Amino acid sequence: MSKKYTILSGFWLKIIALLTMTIDHVGWLLQENIGANYFLVQPFRYIGRLALPLFCFMIVEGVIHTRHFGKYILRLGIMATLIAITLIVLEYSSLIPGLSLRGEGNIFIDLLLGALTVYLLKRKEIGFKLLAILPLIFSVLSFISTGVEFDGTLVHWFPFFLRMQYSWYSILLCAGFYFAYILKDWALQYHQSLTGIDKEAYEGTFLERNLTNVFSMGMLIVVTMLFFLSSFIIPEKYVSWNAGMQNFAMFSGAFILLY
Repeated sequence: MSKKYTILSGFWLKIIALLTMTIDHVGWLLQENIGANYFLVQPFRYIGRLALPLFCFMIVEGVIHTRHFGKYILRLGIMATLIAITLIVLEYSSLIPGLSLRGEGNIFIDLLLGALTVYLLKRKEIGFKLLAILPLIFSVLSFISTGVEFDGTLVHWFPFFLRMQYSWYSILLCAGFYFAYILKDWALQYHQSLTGIDKEAYEGTFLERNLTNVFSMGMLIVVTMLFFLSSFIIPEKYVSWNAGMQNFAMFSGAFILLY
């Protein structure tokens, strides 16, 4: 069936991501100003875990379907630059006394590098595919520098305004959502071997979209569990995140299934 099934369009996924992100930030402000024991803090932070996977999912959709990747990556780069400038101003000026976002990261660095990773992976040339390791290396270095500063040692070799919010977790999410497309193609090839129907006949159908969504949810679960398990390997003094709370990110898969 070639009819387009639009339960949740990309627009509504972005709206849901923005709403859950805003709820998360409200929870963070309540935590910082009222205290972690305030009854709304934990529920708001849990809801906020749904935002990042949806943003990463739409980044992958954007890279795959855009006709002008240069313009797409430029917009992400401009936003990353504006946030970096804001972080620098807040850190080194007395604009808002007592406010420091040094350890919070720049989320648009996550999205920018996630988009670049997908672009490199989807290129046919093996050389470009191998370059996809560079964003991952960058994310690991960002992860290390954030962890070291969490332990109390100031880090100068990795600028704080270029650090990512979710480091390798966001990169692996974007890569995982891209590999969901590859798994979908393999599944359709297997289906073709059983039915004799050309793979091209499935383009734009409910079956193709549904397979992509199911595999995307699977990748979301795998990557999130890897992130959770990493907290048991890395010394606790370097762990600046709540790995158990991040597991709630898997619930965003329900919205991905409806895309």
